[in-house]
Amino acid sequence: MQTKKSILQLQLLKELLEGKKVCLKTFSSKFDISLRSAQRYMQDLIEVFGDNILKDSELYSFVSHSILDKNILNFNKKELENFVDLYSLLDFDFSTKLDDKNRTILQKMEKKYSSTYLIKQNPFENFLQKKELLFQIKDAIKNRRYAKIEYTSDKKYIFDQAKILKIVFAEGNFYIAALTPDEINSGFKFLRLSFVDKIDLYATTFKKEYEAEDFLKKFQTLFSNYKKEPFEVVLKIDESVKRFFINKKFLSSQTILENKDDLIVSFKVTNSMEILPLVKKWLPNIKIVSPKEIKEQFEEELREYLK
Repeated sequence: MQTKKSILQLQLLKELLEGKKVCLKTFSSKFDISLRSAQRYMQDLIEVFGDNILKDSELYSFVSHSILDKNILNFNKKELENFVDLYSLLDFDFSTKLDDKNRTILQKMEKKYSSTYLIKQNPFENFLQKKELLFQIKDAIKNRRYAKIEYTSDKKYIFDQAKILKIVFAEGNFYIAALTPDEINSGFKFLRLSFVDKIDLYATTFKKEYEAEDFLKKFQTLFSNYKKEPFEVVLKIDESVKRFFINKKFLSSQTILENKDDLIVSFKVTNSMEILPLVKKWLPNIKIVSPKEIKEQFEEELREYLK
């Protein structure tokens, strides 16, 4: 029995290493074993190979650095330039994690194709300082495990029985998107990764949070409120700067209502902190038309600032 198990595990590994996408239902039927046995064989392989084995729906596949050999070197010139352009925009030196051959190839491609760009922006947060926590976070997300998060910002916080949903990169920093039992913002938090002190994972798991996942796809800023209906804010943009708002959306909900001398623009937001930073940035060439409450709040903030 043990010999048969070993042979079938090797067969399963062989199919994965050949680049096949393996369905365990098909595999178990093909070799006349139970689905549960096939699942155990796969779990044994996952314990050895970890994140090299990926699951997409009911299909398992194997990935490794050799993908660079098989794919990148087969790109045509245009595809290769696009890849290196993307690589050049990243501030993370992932090439150091590759073997010597692939690292040399990538660095030569970058030198050849990437002299076009100079990206000046706020430096990316070095999330690799938290690499040990990242393994736990990925485990929590992948397996939907409840977690206890110890977090320090203005003071020490402990978020117990938290549901970690995603790692989010926004405004030059990495955040953990999590649902917690806290009442504020219906429990939804964007927790700065560099402020996370410790994470403990529980064996208990939770079901997929469809509403929260949908919010993560649609939120505009880190100030967006969870489970709150958006309201409209209308701004008047001076003619001298309106071209910037025509050519670029500053928030995803931005809609042009009128384009004459000045530009009238509508935004849908869940609270004032989503829109007021934009207004402040473009003073004095921008005015709040409505709602009255946001306009009055902004005027009060200006008076306080000028005292």
